[in-house]
Amino acid sequence: MDVEKVGVPCAGKQTIQNTLKSHINLHEKNISTSYTAEELVELLSRLPAFAPKPVCKFIINDRTLFGKLEQKKESSLFIRHKFGKKVVQYQMEQLQSVDILKY
Repeated sequence: MDVEKVGVPCAGKQTIQNTLKSHINLHEKNISTSYTAEELVELLSRLPAFAPKPVCKFIINDRTLFGKLEQKKESSLFIRHKFGKKVVQYQMEQLQSVDILKY
């Protein structure tokens, strides 16, 4: 039985290229400026357990804090500071801004 090649482009290559393009466009958008501080905290708190937590800059009561958001419960934020081992609790009302530095 003879098999003849047909000049049809491979659908897999197109899918991979389109996926890479959308992946690149996602990183070009600045996530921290398109959301409010409360929305960004909500998004960070919904990250899956297996996902690495991004290092963020939090401004709380005019103090700049660097760390990772561990969890959010009702009106409390639990932040693990960059070089600390303890998780520190802050009130959501005190939060002024959040910027993602490294993810």
